[in-house]
Amino acid sequence: MKKYQHTSDVSISMSNTSVIKSLATKRYLTLTVLATCISLALVGCDDDDSSFEEVVQNPENPIKLLESPEITKVFTAQELKQAIDAEGINVSAKVDDPVCGITVHYINHTTTGVAGEATNATGAVITPNGNDPICQGERPITLYAHGTNSDKNYNLAALNDPTNPAYLKSLVVAATYVGQGDILVAPNYPGYDKSDLSYIPYNTVEQGKQMIDALEAGKLTVDTVNTSNTQSVSSTVTYNDKLFITGFSQGGYATMATAKLLDEAGTPATAISPSSGAYAISAFADSILSGNVIAGGTIFLPLLSASYREEFKNANGEGSPFDEIYAARYTNAPNLFPTQGSVNSLFQTGQLPVTSLFQAAPTGYDFLDPISPASPLFAFGFDKTNYLFNTDFRAKYVQDMRKYPDGTFPTFTTASLAVNSENGVRQAFIKNDLRNYEPTMPVLMCGGNQDPSVIFDINTTTQSRIWQDKKDIQFAALDVDITNKDARITANKSAYVSTLPTVINNGIQPVVDDVQKNFSTELNTLLTAAYTSAFTAAITSGSTQTEATGAGQVASYTALLSNYHGIADTYCVRAANGFFAQYC
Repeated sequence: MKKYQHTSDVSISMSNTSVIKSLATKRYLTLTVLATCISLALVGCDDDDSSFEEVVQNPENPIKLLESPEITKVFTAQELKQAIDAEGINVSAKVDDPVCGITVHYINHTTTGVAGEATNATGAVITPNGNDPICQGERPITLYAHGTNSDKNYNLAALNDPTNPAYLKSLVVAATYVGQGDILVAPNYPGYDKSDLSYIPYNTVEQGKQMIDALEAGKLTVDTVNTSNTQSVSSTVTYNDKLFITGFSQGGYATMATAKLLDEAGTPATAISPSSGAYAISAFADSILSGNVIAGGTIFLPLLSASYREEFKNANGEGSPFDEIYAARYTNAPNLFPTQGSVNSLFQTGQLPVTSLFQAAPTGYDFLDPISPASPLFAFGFDKTNYLFNTDFRAKYVQDMRKYPDGTFPTFTTASLAVNSENGVRQAFIKNDLRNYEPTMPVLMCGGNQDPSVIFDINTTTQSRIWQDKKDIQFAALDVDITNKDARITANKSAYVSTLPTVINNGIQPVVDDVQKNFSTELNTLLTAAYTSAFTAAITSGSTQTEATGAGQVASYTALLSNYHGIADTYCVRAANGFFAQYC
């Protein structure tokens, strides 16, 4: 495996008191960088309003291909490596040299939305090609669930278009999995690309069904290609009975939701690797509403509420508990996604606040004021006049949370869900919470403990604690971030927890060590560079040592906010591939 060069061991933790104090006095810097962090300045494409005609259907499977699969790109193994190398060392160093080339098939198939409404979705089915034996014959399927993206144009089959917002992600996962001989099924999800759904299903168990629909469409595509005599490459590939599922962030949640449905159907996957997902989504929501805001929340939460609004209707079938959660000026927020333009334009035209989720104290509610914000660290998520969510809604939610506490937040006890909630919004989160799931297949969870977007301890650590008490569950939880390892050990939080068999642990340990070392080196290098640049600029401009130190700390923290979630993604892809290799 490729290694990164060592750099100085500098750890700048989110909990660093001096950073928090500096952020409290330099809030505008955090806002500026967060705006850059969560903005996806890419132009979306128009919906395709043409009518679809089904061209292929398996009589034993209700899923239909609505168009013949289209080959969008073919790479040899050498061309694939060249494409990866062209993205720079921060990409190429994390991807092993491909053994196989790839053939990318673009598909469009039937599926349903969160309320069971008929719709369509597109995606990629990427097969290996080449003369090596692992590039031919019967191969495993890796079902890949992508993370959050706001752009309507997102298309993982667009490896013929480097300007597509999915291009780099598709290139990395294709090289990682298909380059080593797997068949990759990578759905775009309903709502993206040519899908006629007006919203994106988001962090809901219904995504599991949509993922399974994509899987069946992927198998149908392979069968169709193998009988069509239209292949542009010589090798013939089909699928065997091994199925691996993986994804990051929204895709991490979708991975676990998919595995749950497959388990319930009695057809479990071979192994799964969900990463940085909101598995304990009701506890996570409790934490956010309690003032522990997240980076990117003004995008993630409208996406979520748009999906839940469709899934959870009022008893009379009209309206939803999610209809009245927004401040008056932002009632249109859930209708803004997926975007046809840049997220920056939504900020600039006042359609969304940049970072402020809630009203800052005084709120008019004595019990909200101490948590508005919960600490100076979260000041970027609050404003006295310009904020996303209705304060009355937040007050009612927090009151319900205190009446019916969750077992994970604010204090981990039994980790049980707050099943008696009287709040319709909170009930929706509880219904989609995955903490009660007990997988029958081996699992590797992955993430980083300082992730500012999907909080690691509330989600991954909680799921790990629950499963450790279940003797029949084989799992591991990998924390890629060892920059603060000593503090984590003191808090009784290990960087790698496992109940996997010894032979599997021995097989994956080199990958674990590699991922942890190189992620932490990259993070330290990034934060140190940000600190040094800001410190030097401040000294040059005449600031005192104390002022320059504060500027450096702010720069380091905002660099973490901007980059941490994305850096962890690629390392977790690498870890998942190493894990799945133990079961091939």
